[in-house]
Amino acid sequence: MTNPGIFRNVNILHELNASTATEMVELYQPGLLNSLDVVSNAKYSGFITSLRLTIDITSIDELEVVENDTLASDDTIAENAKITFNNNAKKCISFFMETSATPLIKIADIYLFNQRPFYYLSLLPYFTSANTFDVAPDAVIAAQIKDVGHGLLSGDDKILVLGTVIEESPVYDQSVLRVE
Repeated sequence: MTNPGIFRNVNILHELNASTATEMVELYQPGLLNSLDVVSNAKYSGFITSLRLTIDITSIDELEVVENDTLASDDTIAENAKITFNNNAKKCISFFMETSATPLIKIADIYLFNQRPFYYLSLLPYFTSANTFDVAPDAVIAAQIKDVGHGLLSGDDKILVLGTVIEESPVYDQSVLRVE
């Protein structure tokens, strides 16, 4: 019979704003079990079940979208999307990961626009094609604002990173462990 794990729910909640500048912000790292738990200093693994941005940027002009005709071809739609992207001011947030065996590695650059009143963007597709993103006990997810020609976040600009994680740590067979 296998032993069940110890589970807990954790929220990822960080606001990036003008004061963040280009600081590398640690968004998530699986936690440690506390000293009163089954085994001291054991670490959880994380299963990110939701992760999104709420984007409220007002320091650049509002996004102007090139509209498509209802009968437009796929090539025309793609070209209009490219024109929309290239002809609008944008900000950028970069996401990174590291483990105890690897330095920070960039996962994705995500470009952010002024869409009123604000908008949401799901981040899970940037990390995985699965429904959850599994995070090893020694992994760290971080983010950094990058200037892509329109400055950093300024004024009342805000980016909220919001997510939920189910963390699990195995329960060890007490007959073979000495708890200290």
